[in-house]
Amino acid sequence: MSDFKKVGQIIERNKVETEKEVKGVKNPKQTFVDDGRSITDMNIEGFSWYMPKKYTQERQSLSDLKLTRKERVAMVLGALQAILPIAITILLLFFGAFLIIALWLN
Repeated sequence: MSDFKKVGQIIERNKVETEKEVKGVKNPKQTFVDDGRSITDMNIEGFSWYMPKKYTQERQSLSDLKLTRKERVAMVLGALQAILPIAITILLLFFGAFLIIALWLN
């Protein structure tokens, strides 16, 4: 028997077996396979997760910097050095105002 006849017989046998399996099942359900495609952009203005395009571009450019841990710590400390004098001054002014009000009312 030639190889082509054997292959043909195997194909026919497989067709018969799959037809029997399909006939036995009333409603065959296809399994869902997520291929990663998105149907539509879910970044809709007004929703809580909305992120404007300029923020995503800025975030992407910041992540492309590849900062080391030392550089990040230096950035945070620099920001704190810029903010702390102003915050301490405001707290002292509020404390002074409450102190003046407390002395005035007594």
